[in-house]
Amino acid sequence: MFFKLSKPRGISSFIAIKKFAKELNIKKIGHAGTLDPLAEGLLIVATDFDTKLLSFITHDDKEYYVKAYLNKSSASFDEGTEIRNLENKHIKESELKDALEYIKNQEKQTPPIFSAKKINGVRSYKLARENREITLKDQKIKIHWINLIQFDYEEQSFTVEIKVSKGTYIRSLIHDIGIYLNTDACVNILKRTKIGSISLENIKKYSEITNLHELFNVSFYMLDKSNLALIEKNNSMQLVKLIAPKQNTFITYKNKIMGYILVEDEKIKLIKIFSNRVNEVR
Repeated sequence: MFFKLSKPRGISSFIAIKKFAKELNIKKIGHAGTLDPLAEGLLIVATDFDTKLLSFITHDDKEYYVKAYLNKSSASFDEGTEIRNLENKHIKESELKDALEYIKNQEKQTPPIFSAKKINGVRSYKLARENREITLKDQKIKIHWINLIQFDYEEQSFTVEIKVSKGTYIRSLIHDIGIYLNTDACVNILKRTKIGSISLENIKKYSEITNLHELFNVSFYMLDKSNLALIEKNNSMQLVKLIAPKQNTFITYKNKIMGYILVEDEKIKLIKIFSNRVNEVR
């Protein structure tokens, strides 16, 4: 089974998933992506046999709700490290909007040193906490949109909703907004609200994901009882007749994924067949 899990602020993704597994008495669990301890929001988890399918989840875009303060600075770009109050520059809303327009066009980003990026097998944040010298390479990113939700001139805070490509660090974007305005900015609230087409919505703790099409960016072909045996017999020609040519396809039976195949040039490549599951439903 697949679930969307609402991770609370202040605990690691590992702890949140462990608590969820204990509550539902789940023996085997896995997840697709993590959130920093100070971040909250959507995690995608799989249980039991479906943990084998996590590597097939390829959602590249994510959406976030963010509140940040201008004229504040920290090494981690959030409240995870000591915050320094900078000179209050009294940024106007029009100036902030100019900064957001500039950020929209950003195509490269240097990850923050307080991140999960690995350097010679060691997480960057661990090296940063040891005051080690760290150099991280720029990476390509895409900002699909960023909308200003609220701006408070007196407290110099702002709230945005943002959609970005996989691997984009929101804290770095907020920091870059501050730098553009000749000051700095620090994240106060960071909430992931969407991964691909999976939305956090208003779930308080967790909710089962029953629509497999929301999870995977590939086509599906539903087998019936008669052609389920074709998988075991590896009858390629018959399967080609059933499935449209040249596409990656999950083959399913009664809403359970049986395998993953590629049909190309009237030939079928069995990329992965889950024999245990096939036997389970026969």
